[in-house]
Amino acid sequence: MKVDINIIPDEQKKERMLERRIGAILRFGFSIFFALIVLSSVLFIAQVILNADYKLAKENSQSRRQSFSRESEQLEDFLVNINLLSQKINKTSRETPRWLKVFARIAETAPPEIKLISVHAEKEHLKISGFSRTREAFLDFQEKLKTEGIKNLTSPVSNVVSPEDFNFEIGMDLDKNFLNQP
Repeated sequence: MKVDINIIPDEQKKERMLERRIGAILRFGFSIFFALIVLSSVLFIAQVILNADYKLAKENSQSRRQSFSRESEQLEDFLVNINLLSQKINKTSRETPRWLKVFARIAETAPPEIKLISVHAEKEHLKISGFSRTREAFLDFQEKLKTEGIKNLTSPVSNVVSPEDFNFEIGMDLDKNFLNQP
């Protein structure tokens, strides 16, 4: 067993005790101060990194915004062009003659004794060539055409010279409104 005997006077004991307490307080203070320095340096580094990330994100956002703005302008121009093209197509469609309806009506009015050989269309003028078995069928065909909205029907005299089996040519003008009906 070990026995310690303290032979130091009481005043010195009090001073040493006070020095130990002050030393402990200083060590504790330095350790807190050092911990605060480490914490503040970590927070400072985090702030620097976050500021760099924020600036990068802000620049990226602005470039994306500008890119989006350019893309939206290009898209808007594209849609304007499509609108203009659709208007042109619509206008052209309205102005394009509906020949199928005219040809169908001519074919319906032709008697069985008449065969249509060729049809030549140019704007509102139409030229029909064909073959007729009889003069009466040809004259009947001419009369039916006049009632179908055809103007300026021209038929040369040579069309009615032969009473049977002859070739004919007819020229006519069509009303523009009649051609452009849907």
